[in-house]
Amino acid sequence: MKPKLILFALVFLGLTSNAAIAQQVEGPQGFSYVTYYICDMATQGNMDNIVQNNEYAVFDKWVEDGKLLSWGYLSHFSGGRWRRAQYHVSPTMEEALRNQEDIVRAVYSDNRAGGQARSEACSSHDDYLWSLTQGSPPGTDRGDVSLSVYFVCEIADQSRADDIFAQTFAPKLREMQKEGKIGSWGWQSHVLGGEYRRLQTVTGDDHASVVAARFEALQYVNDKHSALGREFSQICNSHVDYLWDIVHEAP
Repeated sequence: MKPKLILFALVFLGLTSNAAIAQQVEGPQGFSYVTYYICDMATQGNMDNIVQNNEYAVFDKWVEDGKLLSWGYLSHFSGGRWRRAQYHVSPTMEEALRNQEDIVRAVYSDNRAGGQARSEACSSHDDYLWSLTQGSPPGTDRGDVSLSVYFVCEIADQSRADDIFAQTFAPKLREMQKEGKIGSWGWQSHVLGGEYRRLQTVTGDDHASVVAARFEALQYVNDKHSALGREFSQICNSHVDYLWDIVHEAP
């Protein structure tokens, strides 16, 4: 598995468990600005080439210079309409928003042809700003693929879902990471964006292993915390699964 920086910040509303409070003591670690691209499958390869040729070096240098905590580019393996995803992580929400604008300007202000070709390769997108409220610590080894579960949750009760996750899923995921079954895990909360309010991620070496890990965690919660599991499902009552190939990340 490849060492990657795990992206997280702590944003809590309402009551939290002791496990969640322990996470909060560490303080914010970053805010992830993610752009999810809707691409024509015939031209999505053009997007990959454009990002590689125009953006890899710039984003890598921003990480090296400390302007970004990390960044990455992901390719759709299975899931919904999003075909590509690109993220960058900053220490604060304000920096994440500012960096999104500044990086685009830095890359394409003198390369309008490249920007136009990028728009033609993937003509629409959805933007989200996430904070990771629970997850693997910074410096954790990440795998080559990511399973992302995007939840639609009741806004009034979503902090309760965070608490339930901390009590049920989180201990199991920590155990599975220690056993080497997964590379990393995270639970991210919505700051800005569309309908998805929470995001669970698991990374590993291959698609089958991260899917198996999700089912193992679900079975554990069903067996050991069935009442809390049902409550969680009532709050976050629908979801969409994606499998991503991690094409490039820094550091």
